[in-house]
Amino acid sequence: MRKLALALSILMLLAAAGCGGDKGINETGYSNEPLVDREGNKLDSADAERLYKSAREFMVGNDPQRALRLYAEVQARFPFSPYAAQSEMESVAAHYKAQQYDAAVSAADRFIKQRPRNSHIDYIYYLRGLSNYDRNEAGLLGGDPDKRDTRFLEQSFTDFNLLVENYPQSVYRKDAQLHMIDIRNRLADFEIGIAEYYLRRRAYVAASRRAENVLKRYQGSDSVPRALEIMEESYAKLGLTDLAEDARAILQASYPNYILHRDEFYRQRAGDEPRYELPAMDTAAASGESLPPEESSEESEE
Repeated sequence: MRKLALALSILMLLAAAGCGGDKGINETGYSNEPLVDREGNKLDSADAERLYKSAREFMVGNDPQRALRLYAEVQARFPFSPYAAQSEMESVAAHYKAQQYDAAVSAADRFIKQRPRNSHIDYIYYLRGLSNYDRNEAGLLGGDPDKRDTRFLEQSFTDFNLLVENYPQSVYRKDAQLHMIDIRNRLADFEIGIAEYYLRRRAYVAASRRAENVLKRYQGSDSVPRALEIMEESYAKLGLTDLAEDARAILQASYPNYILHRDEFYRQRAGDEPRYELPAMDTAAASGESLPPEESSEESEE
């Protein structure tokens, strides 16, 4: 009898919970303040559709904070409605738009875990990639964030790569690829910065290893020619003549224009006004141009 009474009590509680949708938003305890749409109309007894559309209006009106509140109401009060999943997805975009990048990543992680087969899952991977990408900005500390920590950039690259490999037809694929190229160049430049530091300290073994890492992990980046220069100089200082000559030969064969236009390359990379349009670094030298004789490379201009 006690078990039966307990079961009946549970059923009564469930029935009471099922009637919760008849209550206004303020009565359910989900908000301490009255909710209103963009026109100021109260949403105390709004259904899922009206709440969702009101949230969308806030998003279009560039007010993601107010939109987030309404998206949360939809998910809390109508978890089984078709608007719940849409609100959950758009909450990721709202957090990103509000520059709440940590919250955007957390919301994206939850969505991916709970709804891995959603038809718009590629969009969530894209938003997670963008959020991790922007997490790496300078923030309150100022300075160049890439010289402090690259964890978020590396995670962003992984996010974009998952999108590119798993969703080849996604409309976000092209932009993800462009971000991956930028991230690859930034990560490679980070490695070069460390290699340059070791080179200045005459820690040639450490410098050569960092430069080798650029060739292994960031092939095709803007930093590969400089990595070869660092390898050449480091090997020469270590008395590894054959390896130094190999690095120089690879540099001459693969990046002839880098050697010919090195000064202008670093001028433009530093943001100076271009003196002329640079040719592609990995293409053959123009007719009449010749490579300089072999010599130990100098450090790149800052």
